[in-house]
Amino acid sequence: MTSQACVFYLVNLFLSLILFYSGETYSNGTFQWIPRGWEGLPLYCPIDCKDPEFAGPSIETCCACHSKSILDYNNNFSHLNISTNGYLEGNTSANNIALEYPYRYLKVFPKNICDFPGITKINFSYNLILEIPHLTCLPNLTHLDLSWNLITVLPQISLTENRNLRFVNLSHNAISYTDTGALAFMAFHSLNLNGNLLTSVDITDFVFERPFCKIDLSNNSLTMATNKFNWNMTLNKTYGPGHVDFSHNQVKEFPDVRKLGFTNILDLGKLYHFGFDFRFNPLICDCRIAKPVMYFKSYIQIMSRDYFSITCGSPDSFRGKTIPGIIKNGQIKDLICNYTSISVCPPGCSCIERPKIRRLSKKEMTISLQMKCTGARLKRLPHILPESEEIEFFLRRNPIQEITNEHYLKRVTVLDLPFIPSFEMEALEKFTLLQEFSIPRTQQVHGIPRLLSFLDPCVFLQQGNFVMNCTCSHYWMYDWIRTKEANNCSSHSFYCFEGGKENLLTTYLSRLDCKIPGQEPNYILLLSGSSAFVFAFIIVIFVHIYKFELKVILRSRRLITSSKKTLDEDCVVYISYDEKIKDLNLWLKERIEPFLRRNELSAFIPTRDLPPGCIRCEETARQISVSRYYIVFLSDDYLHEDSLQTGNEWKCIWNSYLSDCRKELVIINYDMMNMADVPCKKIRAFMRFGDVVDFASGEKKIFCKILDKFLTNH
Repeated sequence: MTSQACVFYLVNLFLSLILFYSGETYSNGTFQWIPRGWEGLPLYCPIDCKDPEFAGPSIETCCACHSKSILDYNNNFSHLNISTNGYLEGNTSANNIALEYPYRYLKVFPKNICDFPGITKINFSYNLILEIPHLTCLPNLTHLDLSWNLITVLPQISLTENRNLRFVNLSHNAISYTDTGALAFMAFHSLNLNGNLLTSVDITDFVFERPFCKIDLSNNSLTMATNKFNWNMTLNKTYGPGHVDFSHNQVKEFPDVRKLGFTNILDLGKLYHFGFDFRFNPLICDCRIAKPVMYFKSYIQIMSRDYFSITCGSPDSFRGKTIPGIIKNGQIKDLICNYTSISVCPPGCSCIERPKIRRLSKKEMTISLQMKCTGARLKRLPHILPESEEIEFFLRRNPIQEITNEHYLKRVTVLDLPFIPSFEMEALEKFTLLQEFSIPRTQQVHGIPRLLSFLDPCVFLQQGNFVMNCTCSHYWMYDWIRTKEANNCSSHSFYCFEGGKENLLTTYLSRLDCKIPGQEPNYILLLSGSSAFVFAFIIVIFVHIYKFELKVILRSRRLITSSKKTLDEDCVVYISYDEKIKDLNLWLKERIEPFLRRNELSAFIPTRDLPPGCIRCEETARQISVSRYYIVFLSDDYLHEDSLQTGNEWKCIWNSYLSDCRKELVIINYDMMNMADVPCKKIRAFMRFGDVVDFASGEKKIFCKILDKFLTNH
């Protein structure tokens, strides 16, 4: 600000205060209002804003829309002329200047505008102005109308120093970009950006700590708010309030509030007095908006605001329906996401996500994926599924013999199977949320394997009684049922077949004599049993310490692993290594890959061959599962705690190697590591009894080892 403008500003403030307190200019129907963050001249709000019927839900919003400053009470405006060479002509000492030049084909602001610090209102609408200059030299500016011009960018520095600027109209320009913070740091109470070309706006440009009247962002091309500087809402601060108009844009889905700086959707309660108008957007009314709709249900039911009437653009079943109408008709549960036709849903299956309301009073809702594959002939669970909070499998008439370890099992709540399959131990431990395990009545006769005793008995009783042929091998279920109190979890129970009738399992087992008559314990048997126990204990300790070594020995001799009939890529060699070793990258491409190709094998190198945009951990796991051979380059950082990718690869390779005797593994000790320096017990075990070759032993020996392991059984 120039020294002349500063002196003028102080004199103007002094004279205005004299006028105010003399009662010549202001009415008595106001009260002084100083909003948070306001650094301009005093504001005076109509006394009506204290009346709820007039003010609405917030006094501050009312004052932001209807208050006036000292400069607004003087309607005796001075006017200026603009010469042909672009200069203002008039009295430079005038203290209330209205600069109104619409429809004049102006391309720039007048060159000497800073010589007139008394300008309070500017109307340059319907011109050809391309940019907004730095207007710090106009301290009393309260109104700025630049609508219907050719402005393309709203920079942060243009208007942030004008502390009295309250009404800004930039509608119907070509603004496609605003500096982050450009809106938050302006002093406006009303800002009109209607009819521009904006595609995004930052959360900090409409959620800030000072009140405002309205930000009009309607008729742009906005799709989603951003959070470029990782702003986070603070619960002990007060934000706004104000009204933000997002109508007539391209918003298709409700944003993830966590990405916008809110801990969860409940934190939106801090914005209770804000108004957000999302009407006339192509909103996709599916499961992704179910939780926000559930949260706002109580507000919409008790408050009547026209901007709540958001209309759905898709899918067809909800097109044209409003959010209040969906709530009123109890259709929140029908907001589904259908993934049946996309690749993550197995062929012959339907994959539908739908909301499940747990406790209506506390607005608790989960989104559950229901995968129904009746008769789809699946032999195993899929590797990849749509991301969901809960998963329900309905897999009747599918020959699934084994449940393998999948990353999503910890979210499975329903298993509806044709029979009880076998489980990998790692998979079994993940079923912590399982609520229902159903099989047909004809398969229940075989009973429940003791391996499933860690589950609650209630999971087997959700669809009806569980009726089985009971023998002494099922006696463990007596204590299992009593301990878990299964009788209290549903109206169904476990039953045993007895002479064509069904009796309660606990009653039947309590009468069952499972002891062998005529055999009483004696000292010889006790001594033999004790010796056997000690010997077995020693064996157990030995096996526990060297369990991985034993697995490698038994696996190499094909004593514990069968040959699986799967659709493997029989000629694929998966190469796992630390991608940060540049020399190894070059050696793989120039030496090892041509060698494999000459021997009718193909190399899969993750950095090169993974599909772009894939979920890497899931895609590498899938590729490892179908590859026939593996080469692992062991280096210092291969299993470092920061090397998550190679750690995941080794885990998948180890599991595949142990589960299928047709697969072969060669470890190349790239950094000549000693076993004592290797942190992984499984790799140490393989180094003792598996196929390991030092990188320093030369290319010829490495190739011979690969030929010996891969091509002998190829």
